[in-house]
Amino acid sequence: MTRKLLYGQAITSLGDGLWFSMWAIFLTRIQHISPQAMGLAIGLGGAIGLLAATPLGILADRRGPRGVLAVLTASRGVIMIGYIWVDSFWTLLVIATFFAATQSSAAGVRVALIHHLITPHRRMRVLALSRVVQHIAYAAGAGLAAATLTVGTRPVFLGAVLLNSISFFATAWLTLLVPATPPIPRAHPQRGLQAVRHLPFVAIMATTAVLAMCWAMLSSGLPLWVLNDTAAPRWTSAVAVVASSLGIALFQVTVSERATRLVTAVRATRWSGLALAAACGLFALSAWPTTGGLALLVLGLGMLAHITGELFYVAARWGLSLKLMTKDAAGEYQGIAATTEASIQALGPALITLLITDLHAAGWLILGVLMLGAAAPATTLTRKALRGKPTRRTPPTIRTG
Repeated sequence: MTRKLLYGQAITSLGDGLWFSMWAIFLTRIQHISPQAMGLAIGLGGAIGLLAATPLGILADRRGPRGVLAVLTASRGVIMIGYIWVDSFWTLLVIATFFAATQSSAAGVRVALIHHLITPHRRMRVLALSRVVQHIAYAAGAGLAAATLTVGTRPVFLGAVLLNSISFFATAWLTLLVPATPPIPRAHPQRGLQAVRHLPFVAIMATTAVLAMCWAMLSSGLPLWVLNDTAAPRWTSAVAVVASSLGIALFQVTVSERATRLVTAVRATRWSGLALAAACGLFALSAWPTTGGLALLVLGLGMLAHITGELFYVAARWGLSLKLMTKDAAGEYQGIAATTEASIQALGPALITLLITDLHAAGWLILGVLMLGAAAPATTLTRKALRGKPTRRTPPTIRTG
């Protein structure tokens, strides 16, 4: 069962790595969408699509997460084919909206399925293994994208789109091979928008989601910073991506297994905020050296802090969302978690680009303060979330040491 889940993650991530490494070139050069129209359509579509995660999470609770995840994954395959016929801003907006809706919803439903299928002491390990597999497959998909971009012909691009579509259909089939979990009876007295009404849970998911800007730091902020504000070699940002993937592959399982309790998940949140703030400070400091070697050394120290912060953030996110949700609404709670995180992922690149290009080193320092502020209320919000948890009358005490 675990192998089927991991195989499905690997196949989907291979297709995602292929698509997300080539989609901008495909849409602008092959489908002849202007860069401005493409950016606006993808941004708006992503924002609109986020609204689907919570309703589809509720549907997963009512119908069972396995079937809903399989349908969402297969739908992604159908929608992917639609990119072949994109020829304007409006068609791209429609396709991007549906793709974002199924993508963000599937992320939450998948965590809910793992919650139901995997025993408590193994859940964090399986989630961490999934992320390790995801990054390895992303890298392989990016390699396929490099080959596609090298050839650069329309038939090869269309073949790549179809290959990505097939990856979703294959993963949907694998999903149907894992055991089904019973849906929540409609007559259950606590059915409804209990996760939405559980405001402290929404609050802690929203605040800790700010730490998800760590990904935009690496994909958007660092390349611009290295190119425009440091003496480091231009290839530094590419090496940083490789180092991040290697760090995840080596340490995500170990770190995640140490955040299985609420007290350790809260502690991991604080460590994440501190490490990412330190990374921001070191990135800002890297503008001062006038030699490439010294700038590279400071950026390397910043990357070590960044990798540490990312590892602790992912572990904390799983630990908090799984421990604070109620068992009878896993899909709904994970829908909230997916929506808040995806919102930051959508807004993060624009915000970080603005901070780095307009404020330079001060922009990194402001971002570091945001990271500290995102982690600061974790203990208080966790206590409130426990007190307001629908299935608990007497919340356990959280130690903050």
